[in-house]
Amino acid sequence: METNGEKKKYYAVTEIESVEVPSKFSSSRYHEHISSAIDEALKKTVDYLKTEGYEGKFSANINVFVREDKSVRLIQTVKTKIIVK
Repeated sequence: METNGEKKKYYAVTEIESVEVPSKFSSSRYHEHISSAIDEALKKTVDYLKTEGYEGKFSANINVFVREDKSVRLIQTVKTKIIVK
Protein backbone atom coordinates (compact mmCIF):
# COMPACT_ATOMS: atom_id res chain seq x y z
CA MET A 1 0.00 0.00 0.00
CA GLU A 2 1.39 3.38 -0.94
CA THR A 3 0.53 6.67 0.69
CA ASN A 4 0.75 9.94 -1.19
CA GLY A 5 2.77 8.31 -3.95
CA GLU A 6 5.55 7.38 -1.53
CA LYS A 7 6.64 3.75 -1.16
CA LYS A 8 7.15 2.29 2.27
CA LYS A 9 10.76 1.61 3.19
CA TYR A 10 11.84 -0.82 5.89
CA TYR A 11 14.93 -1.11 8.05
CA ALA A 12 15.90 -3.49 10.84
CA VAL A 13 17.96 -3.26 14.00
CA THR A 14 19.42 -6.32 15.76
CA GLU A 15 19.62 -6.33 19.56
CA ILE A 16 21.57 -9.08 21.32
CA GLU A 17 20.80 -9.72 24.98
CA SER A 18 24.35 -10.43 26.14
CA VAL A 19 26.51 -8.25 23.84
CA GLU A 20 26.47 -4.51 23.11
CA VAL A 21 26.75 -4.14 19.33
CA PRO A 22 27.35 -0.62 17.92
CA SER A 23 24.42 0.59 15.80
CA LYS A 24 26.46 0.85 12.60
CA PHE A 25 27.04 -2.93 12.88
CA SER A 26 23.48 -3.86 13.83
CA SER A 27 21.29 -1.70 11.57
CA SER A 28 20.34 -2.15 7.95
CA ARG A 29 19.82 0.46 5.27
CA TYR A 30 16.29 1.16 3.97
CA HIS A 31 14.83 -1.63 1.83
CA GLU A 32 11.60 -2.15 -0.08
CA HIS A 33 11.06 -5.57 1.55
CA ILE A 34 11.10 -6.50 5.24
CA SER A 35 13.06 -9.70 4.62
CA SER A 36 15.91 -7.80 2.92
CA ALA A 37 16.21 -5.45 5.89
CA ILE A 38 16.28 -8.37 8.35
CA ASP A 39 18.87 -10.26 6.29
CA GLU A 40 21.20 -7.26 6.12
CA ALA A 41 20.93 -6.48 9.84
CA LEU A 42 21.64 -10.11 10.76
CA LYS A 43 24.61 -10.38 8.39
CA LYS A 44 26.19 -7.17 9.70
CA THR A 45 25.73 -8.33 13.30
CA VAL A 46 27.21 -11.79 12.69
CA ASP A 47 30.16 -10.27 10.81
CA TYR A 48 30.79 -7.89 13.73
CA LEU A 49 30.66 -10.71 16.29
CA LYS A 50 33.12 -12.79 14.23
CA THR A 51 35.48 -9.82 13.87
CA GLU A 52 35.41 -9.23 17.63
CA GLY A 53 36.19 -12.91 18.34
CA TYR A 54 32.80 -14.01 19.69
CA GLU A 55 31.65 -17.60 19.24
CA GLY A 56 28.53 -19.48 20.28
CA LYS A 57 24.77 -19.03 20.35
CA PHE A 58 23.17 -15.67 21.06
CA SER A 59 19.53 -14.75 21.66
CA ALA A 60 18.53 -11.72 19.61
CA ASN A 61 15.58 -9.52 18.79
CA ILE A 62 15.30 -7.93 15.38
CA ASN A 63 13.18 -4.79 15.41
CA VAL A 64 11.69 -3.89 12.03
CA PHE A 65 10.70 -0.29 11.35
CA VAL A 66 8.77 1.26 8.49
CA ARG A 67 9.20 4.78 7.12
CA GLU A 68 6.03 6.27 5.67
CA ASP A 69 4.74 9.81 5.44
CA LYS A 70 8.02 11.13 6.88
CA SER A 71 7.52 9.19 10.12
CA VAL A 72 9.12 6.00 11.39
CA ARG A 73 7.39 3.37 13.48
CA LEU A 74 8.12 -0.10 14.82
CA ILE A 75 6.01 -2.71 13.04
CA GLN A 76 7.50 -6.05 14.04
CA THR A 77 9.91 -7.71 16.46
CA VAL A 78 11.40 -11.07 15.55
CA LYS A 79 13.01 -13.29 18.20
CA THR A 80 15.83 -15.45 16.88
CA LYS A 81 19.02 -17.29 17.79
CA ILE A 82 22.31 -16.35 16.13
CA ILE A 83 25.06 -18.95 15.85
CA VAL A 84 28.58 -17.63 15.37
CA LYS A 85 31.31 -20.13 14.44
